[in-house]
Amino acid sequence: MSPTPSTALRVFLVRHAHSGWATPGMRDFDRPLDERGREEGVRLSATLAVNAYQPDLVFCSNARRCAETLEILLARGGGAPVIERSDALYAAGHEAYLALIASVADEAVRSIMIVGHNPMIEDSAGALVHSDPAAYQQALDGGFPTAGLFIADCRQRGAGAIDGSARFVALLSPVDA
Repeated sequence: MSPTPSTALRVFLVRHAHSGWATPGMRDFDRPLDERGREEGVRLSATLAVNAYQPDLVFCSNARRCAETLEILLARGGGAPVIERSDALYAAGHEAYLALIASVADEAVRSIMIVGHNPMIEDSAGALVHSDPAAYQQALDGGFPTAGLFIADCRQRGAGAIDGSARFVALLSPVDA
C-alpha cells in the first residue's frame, strides 16, 4: 500500500517487540527481546514485506530491544533505508519523536519509520491524527501492542506534518500478520 499522491510523508511508528524482564544488575536499556518478541518481529517483518512497506529513513532507539526489533525487520530485505540511531528515543518524551518527523525535509524521503517505546509511540500516533482520532482510538482499543505498527499519511512536511491532521491508515498488531 503506497502513500497516496496527496501524501507528503508516510509515517510508520513501531513499538519494539516483546522483551524479557531485566535480570539482576541489568539496565532497562539493555533488555533483549524474548522468544515471543522474536516471533512478533518475524510476523511484523512479513507484514512489511507483503504490503511493500519500505521506509526510506529509519530512526531507532539505541535500546537493545529496539535495535533487535529493527534487525529482524530489516532481515527480510527489500530495501536499504538510511538508519539513524538515537538515545533521545529512549529517554525523551513523545515530543522528541514528533520533532524527528518534523525534521524530515528531503523530498526524496517519502516514508519514515520510528522504532521506539511506549508510551511515546502511542502518544506520538495520537498527536499525528489528533484532528480525527475516531478510527485510531477504535483500533487502539486493546492498547498499542508490542511490535505494533501504526501508519499515517501526513499531507505536509515540517511542522505541518505534526499539526494533528495526518490521515490514519492502520494500526496493525503482530497477531494480525
